[in-house]
Amino acid sequence: MGGNAPFIVLEDSDIDVAVKSAMSSKFRCAGQTCVCADRFLVHSSVEEQFVSKLVDAIEHSITVGDGTSTATTMGPLITPDAVVSVGDKVKEAVRNGAECLIGGSPMENLGSNFFEPTVVVNVKPGRDALWDEETFGPVAAVAAFHSDEEAVSIANNSPSGLASYVFSRDVARALRIASR
Repeated sequence: MGGNAPFIVLEDSDIDVAVKSAMSSKFRCAGQTCVCADRFLVHSSVEEQFVSKLVDAIEHSITVGDGTSTATTMGPLITPDAVVSVGDKVKEAVRNGAECLIGGSPMENLGSNFFEPTVVVNVKPGRDALWDEETFGPVAAVAAFHSDEEAVSIANNSPSGLASYVFSRDVARALRIASR
């Protein structure tokens, strides 16, 4: 079993609600739960707005550090090997044409188990391990879609999936997509 949960943002979504939900779903436990959002499918018409607000939220609300500190909002990854794995996936995606907008590196100044909160756009299904495999780290891998059918097809193209997240102002539409 695994997660690799899709997080789908439809063009009629309340972007602020979607970003707030992305922050809690992706970055809790530094992205290391099976139900953390992993693959962010964002309608092409709102991708720039969503990504811009997500990067801004990361910059202004995540403090990485020792989990025993009250100032810390995101702690370490489980092992130094996990940091290497996450970093390798980000590097591969960038080599393949994706763009890292924020983060993307280990935080060695904090120790060997820390990785920056990261957003990578133009990630491609079938090309990048960052998309095709569960990452178990603080990385939002973003790909655009153009239709509900395309979003469902991409979301379902994974051998695992314990959760999904769908955002739309039309609850019936969101439920139809989530149930497919």
